[in-house]
Amino acid sequence: MQIDLQSIKDLIKNSKKEKEGLGEIINPIIEKYNLSQKEILEVCQIGKFIFKIDSEINILDKPKPPRPDFIIEYQKKLIGLEHTRIFTENADNYNRTNSIIEYSENIYREMFPNDKVHGIISILGDNLEYKQSEKKAIAKTIAKYVNCVKNQIETEKPKYIENVRITIHSQISFTYKEKNWQAGYLPKERLEEVIRKKETRLKLYKKDEKEITEYWLVLLIGSLSSASYELNENENYEMESKFDRVYLMADFDAKITRIT
Repeated sequence: MQIDLQSIKDLIKNSKKEKEGLGEIINPIIEKYNLSQKEILEVCQIGKFIFKIDSEINILDKPKPPRPDFIIEYQKKLIGLEHTRIFTENADNYNRTNSIIEYSENIYREMFPNDKVHGIISILGDNLEYKQSEKKAIAKTIAKYVNCVKNQIETEKPKYIENVRITIHSQISFTYKEKNWQAGYLPKERLEEVIRKKETRLKLYKKDEKEITEYWLVLLIGSLSSASYELNENENYEMESKFDRVYLMADFDAKITRIT
């Protein structure tokens, strides 16, 4: 097989250009506020959206509720931008299980601060149920077991863990690996349900936000987990909305579809 070196060089160049362009969009708002990790992720998601549709859009503000999620400027107009992820019916199972894996990573960092490990963790049946009062104890058990696997120390495997695989890493990182992660395509009925729910906020926004002239909605899918749908390219997702624009963005590859 012949390798096209120029194509590889172009790919690297475009990747660097995209990274720089995304940084120009998101860095000003990240540096302006003391944001949580969740809020930084939201800024990155919207930054990716802006970079893909028109990098001339500026993020001016990330207000707190009950204001819109973002205030952006486009063609000298102020726009209120709402965004949300469309979850599947089984999202609670994934979110609950992934949450304790993330918590286990934090516990591991406290217990073994100088370690370097990437633990890829599979849970039996892709579902770990627990009471909130049990969460810390379970997270400690997972963290200890990952450390034993890493150091090849024989120990009893917790009954809810199916497998732990260790890879080389520059820091401490845990990944939850689902066995059945495919969630299926996004039904148009589910899309409409989410849009209509978001529309209920517009009356409040329009009452208090006098300078905003348009409202946009960005809906995210496709996180490669059972909690999120895939985009069906054969489905016509177009529909009317009280939002001036509605976009559907696949989070994994940033493919964007305009709905309204």
